[in-house]
This record gives sequence, structure tokens and C-alpha cells, in this order.
Amino acid sequence: MKLFRLAGYVGCALLVLPFPVSAKSQDTACQLPRTAVEPAARKQSVTPDDLLRLRDFGGFGVAIASQPFKLAPDGKLLALQIRQADPVANSYCTAVVLVPTDARRKPFVIDSGGEIVATYSTAYGAAEVPQGLPKSPLFRWSPDGQSLAYTKSFPDHSELWRFDLQDRSIRRLMTTPVDIEALAWSSDGSALLYSSRPGRIEALEKIKNEGRTGYLYDERFRPLYSDRPLIAADVPLVERAIDSAHGKAIPFPSDEGQRLASTTEWPEKAVAYASYHDKVAWSAPLVNAHGSKPTLNVRMNGRVIGCDNAVCTNVHGVWWSGNGRTLVFERRAGVADSRTEFYTWKPGETSPRALLSTADAIFGCELTGNNLFCAEETATKPRSVIAISIGDGTRHRIFDPNPEFSRRLLGIIQRLEWSNAFGISTFGDLVLPPGYRHDHRLPLVIVQYESRGFLRGGTGDEYPIQALAARGFAVLSFNRPPWFALSGAPRTGTEFDQYNNKGFADRRSNLSSIETIIHRLVDAGIVDPERVAITGLSDGAVTATFALANSPLFSAAILSTCCEGPFGFEIAGVALDDHYIKGGYPSTRRGDREFWELDSLSDAPRAKAVPLLIQASSAEYRMALGTYRELRHQGWPIEMYVYPDEGHIKIWPAHRLTIYQRNIEWLTRKIGLPEW
Repeated sequence: MKLFRLAGYVGCALLVLPFPVSAKSQDTACQLPRTAVEPAARKQSVTPDDLLRLRDFGGFGVAIASQPFKLAPDGKLLALQIRQADPVANSYCTAVVLVPTDARRKPFVIDSGGEIVATYSTAYGAAEVPQGLPKSPLFRWSPDGQSLAYTKSFPDHSELWRFDLQDRSIRRLMTTPVDIEALAWSSDGSALLYSSRPGRIEALEKIKNEGRTGYLYDERFRPLYSDRPLIAADVPLVERAIDSAHGKAIPFPSDEGQRLASTTEWPEKAVAYASYHDKVAWSAPLVNAHGSKPTLNVRMNGRVIGCDNAVCTNVHGVWWSGNGRTLVFERRAGVADSRTEFYTWKPGETSPRALLSTADAIFGCELTGNNLFCAEETATKPRSVIAISIGDGTRHRIFDPNPEFSRRLLGIIQRLEWSNAFGISTFGDLVLPPGYRHDHRLPLVIVQYESRGFLRGGTGDEYPIQALAARGFAVLSFNRPPWFALSGAPRTGTEFDQYNNKGFADRRSNLSSIETIIHRLVDAGIVDPERVAITGLSDGAVTATFALANSPLFSAAILSTCCEGPFGFEIAGVALDDHYIKGGYPSTRRGDREFWELDSLSDAPRAKAVPLLIQASSAEYRMALGTYRELRHQGWPIEMYVYPDEGHIKIWPAHRLTIYQRNIEWLTRKIGLPEW
């Protein structure tokens, strides 16, 4: 059962809930690394500890529209939050960092960043579904660029702080018991505007009072997570204002509301938007089909100018140059959107001009002067901040939070592209042990389900790719093929699910892609066909169990979430159960045997009993109990670990390091080290 798609989430109120909300943070701010690191005389292989202790900023994923930092109005500084895990203390340090866009100047810490608080999603009408991703802080520069407002998160409240450049002073302006979900300065800088959902406190109190006479079991329940109803997702946002100097509550300015809702001026379904005086550029789907790619449009001089060039599709970022003559845009391209491309265009004058095309992940960009400032991840280098010249597309690094990582010895990486039996193409990155000479076959570990950016640990970050390669495994970082339904034209999300689920078309497409590349690697003499392991979390776990149920190619498996089956929907709750039924899943157990024999690992008659490790969170392990019981009694070599105080994504440093290490050691025992 796939409870989340990790492409997006919405934060929720920080209340006292029946599941965890934060990983403890140290009182002191993180220390920044030295700007220069001496080359290592002899590079050491990557260890799980190396990966865990990387300094991170921004959210999970590499979505183009994400905001990993905030650029000052004058373009001289950008603000971000650094976090670094400490598995010994089982905590994080955090820091609010200002990074000069002039790479000759050093970044500096202005404050600690609060605690690392896990997010909750508003999934299927409920607001307290424990997602587990670190909550991202909000950064907002004053109109004159001389002050920075920023949020800090804690388990039971949020705080709003202010930093002033002139005297380097910081002060807390306010504390609120719920999340600050949007933040802006008033146009004159005299007030700070914010929105939150204080009604969630009252909603929680009503639920507690309802318990005195018993809860009606209805769509509010998620038995997987809680024995009480969850707060509804539709608790309204409330807009409020404070004096930006002292934090005193003031009436909300009636003419400033749009400053909190940044997308109010956007055309319908737009995914990117930029304006310059009377010029407007945006990207939106041209057809009413779920998942259709957004196309670039421009409105200037009172008319809309379309772009019929092929490069104007799949556009997810747009910016006007300082003089408003040139439009810069960013798009996904290549097999399964594996590449990032930038173009410049003078609408009505010229065709788009290619600026940069790369397999690296570049995202969260902001334009000032002649440079785009962006976050960048390469397959071999963790996240950093770069500048891209809009004149010639050249890149240079502005801020590298992990210069020490350059001293590590990395595995050999090959980008692979291929098509499956359905004609759907995808890609992956094959990582081979350092120094591998193609003179013997290797055990293969498949890590899912996105392979854009730095090859760290797969979706959910539980499978340390470079550390596995250092132990002698071939690792395939597998990027799932585009959803099968996109080959049609589903008009709604329900149709999208129905197209994917009919005959298990999307699962068969995923499995076909995996089987195709396994055969190719076996034929190339790289992989030992008797030692292939598949892993996965969330959607990747469903792909893994479907593969085990329907293919004999796998010798072992590790699941971070488990498992689809007829016994899983009872604890999912009414709302999620109804969602799956609309998408094509059986509504009762009568007459659904054929369905579950294909989809449920415990019901699959053709499944080969292989070693199976489940590393589940305390919020979701109950979903695995039916499969665990069935497979244990069927004689499968199965074991399961449950990690307390964890959500869909695991956040505690000690757990994360243990998971890394246990996965490596377990795979070593079950599919063996290669014969060097």
C-alpha cells in the first residue's frame, strides 16, 4: 500500500500528537567547514557515517520549484538553514547561514536554526499523517534587504525571528503554538504578515472531548497511526500581522493579503510564473489531462505569444532578466526527464537559445543581475549553491557545505538508458566498486525510485549507495519509468489511478524495466544472476513486492515499508480505503483472489521464498504484520525491525545510521561478497 507520493507535502500544526514530531537538536549552531580542503594523499572509501554526517540544506528531492534558500533583493546574500546529523548524540545541529553571492567572501552563521521537526501531510482529508521529512524553515527578506525574517520549528511551537544586517542583531518577535505556513513583509517593511491554522488547537480539543462518549468510526480515522480520529485537513488558514520591529500584534492590512498568497495572479494550473511590469510569462498544461507537461506562454503588449518550439514544453521555471527583454526558462528533458536544460528567449524577436543542458540536478533557482543562483546536485557531489551565467551558461560554485567529501574515493558511475516491453523508456545509474576491472561478476543491489541528483541512499535515504559499492556490490540507482497512465490521457486523478491499476499495468511496466536492465547487466558479464537484491520504500516497496510476487530474478529483498495485501486496508481507514477502491482495488475479499495473487506477496503462488528484511517505522509497521505472519508460516527467512518515534521517512540520526549499517551487513550475509 503506497500511502504517499513524495513529490510534495503540506506541513501541519505542531500539536501534542500520538506520534513523533521532532528529532532533538543541539543547543549550539552548526559549524561551517573550512572553505579550502587539502587533497587527500590517499582517498578513503565512503562509509555510512560519511553519508549520514553530510551538511544538508533545503528539503528532500530536487523539484525545480523548491526553495532551498532565499536571495536578498540586492542579490548580494542568500539565506539558508544548515542541518547536520550526529548519530552518537542522536540529534542534529542547525544553523541559519548567510551566503555571499560573491564567492570571494565567506558565508557566516547568524543564529541556530531551531529543532529538526518532522512534517505531517494532509493526505486524504486528514492533517496528521506522519510523513517524517524535515520541516523547511521560511526565510523572507525585508523590501530594503536590510533585515531577514525567519522561522524556527520546535515540537510544540513555532517562532518568528528577525536579523538586522546593520548591527548583526537577532531577536525573537513571536511564538505561536501552530506552524507558520506563509510569511511576508508588508510593502513598506513596517509589518510582518503570516498565516497559520490556530483552529487546529480547537479541533484537537473537540476530538478529545468526543472521546468521553466514544468516537464514531468514520473517514476521520487512520488506525495505522492513531486510535483517535485525526484532525481534518480543511481547518482554514488565518492571516495575521505583527509590528516588524517589536512583534506586537496589529490589525492585518486589508490591501496586503496577496503578499501571502504568491500564486493569486497566476493563470489557472500554472506551475511557474514571472512578471516584469506589463510582461507576464507562465507555464501551464495546454490540455486537460492529468499529468500533461506544462508549456511556456508569454503575454506582452496586450497579447499572448505562444512558443511552438519543442523546447518550450515541460517548462518548470521562468525568470525575466533585469531589463525585461530576455526570458530565462528551465525545463526537464531527455529520457524520463533525466536532464535539466536552461534557455534564454526574447519573445517576438528570436527563437529560444540553449544555455545549458546537463544530467545534474539544478533546482530552486533565483535570478539577479546576469546570474541564476541555484542549488545543484551531481551524481558524485552533494548539494551546493552555484551561479549560472545567463550570458553563456557557465557555472561556478558559490557555497559548498561539504568540501571534505571530495577526499572520499567513489565508485565508478555509468548513466544507463533503456526501454521496457511497453515501449516506455527510463534511466538509472550503475555504481560499481572503486577499481572494478570487469574481471568477475558482482552481486547487484537495486535502489529505488528516483536517480536524479546526488546518489546518496535512494528515496527515503536508507540504502547507502557509495558505501555499498565500497563493500563490493554493484548498485543500480533505478529511476522508475513514467507512470503508465501518462501514455493515455487521464482527465482526473481517479482516472489516472484506474489506468495504472487496470491489469497492474504500471506495476508490470516497472517490473519490465527492472527485468530488462538486469538481463542487460548479466549479459554484459557485470552481474551475477544468482545474487540480485531489490529494495524500496513507499512506491518503491510496492514495486519490490510486486517483483517478488511475479518474477524469479531476485535472491533477496529489503523493504522500508511493507506491504500491500487484503489485510492492509482495514488499518488504512475508511477514506484511504475508498480512495483505493475508486482507483481499481477490490472492495471486498470475495472474488478478489486473482487480484491479490498478483499484487500481494503473501498470496502469490509463484513467489520464490527469498531472505526478506523489513525495516519499518513505528507509525507504519502494523501495515506489515499480515505479510510478516503469512510469510513466516510459509517458511520464508523473514525478519523485521521497528524503529520507534518514526514516520514514513525516518529522521532520527541513530536510526538512520543503524539502517545504513544493517542493510550493508544483511546484504553481505544474504547475497555474499564478490570474489575478488
